[in-house]
Amino acid sequence: MNYTQTSNTKQLIKLFVLFISTYFFTYKAPNRIKMQKILRNISRYPYTPRIDQKRSFWEYVNMMFNKPDPDRIKAVGADRACAEWVLKNGGKIVWADGKRIEDYNVLPSDDTILPKIIEIDGTDSAISHYGFPHLNGCTMLSKIILHNNNYIDDRALKGLSYAKNTLSHLQISKCVNVTDAGLKELNILEKLQHLILFNLESVNDLEDCKKYLKSQIPKCNIEGNPKQKNEDSL
Repeated sequence: MNYTQTSNTKQLIKLFVLFISTYFFTYKAPNRIKMQKILRNISRYPYTPRIDQKRSFWEYVNMMFNKPDPDRIKAVGADRACAEWVLKNGGKIVWADGKRIEDYNVLPSDDTILPKIIEIDGTDSAISHYGFPHLNGCTMLSKIILHNNNYIDDRALKGLSYAKNTLSHLQISKCVNVTDAGLKELNILEKLQHLILFNLESVNDLEDCKKYLKSQIPKCNIEGNPKQKNEDSL
């Protein structure tokens, strides 16, 4: 067993213990933070599942933390459920009142009326395509950042169609599993006004993708360079 395999075995044990303590003994802040760190660390290992590989065990773990709960969505509404999904997986959200949230535990009780979500920042998070159905019903969601996330792949970009009626600003950067085919799936985002693309090492011809998207979404301003290294967000 090599070092990477040993490290992942240890991470699995930690993740299992934290999962049990989380879902059977309430979702406490220390455990939430540890789980987010473990999921993000797992995604950085060399064998992170790529779209051309068989589904790995770690992808099943990721699915467990991303998969929507229809009963929960029905009980608390689309925006609250979406916020919970993003925050539990290490992302950030911005409410319509301008308040930025990155801690799941600051969410108020379920019976509290919350503003709508207008932005999702998935930088360094573990959100994946399994959770993108959460976007459905978020009627004011206008901006999404997907940066430095190895779980974001072509399936996730296709899943952005759940936000096609409202999404106007999108950044996709440093996501190793995104390919040319995935970028071209963005043609369904007819309301898109601003698209930033960079540091996408699995994209073979970014200029061709940009040209195609421009022909499909002519009003969208598309920026990006495959060799661009800066991490400016929208």
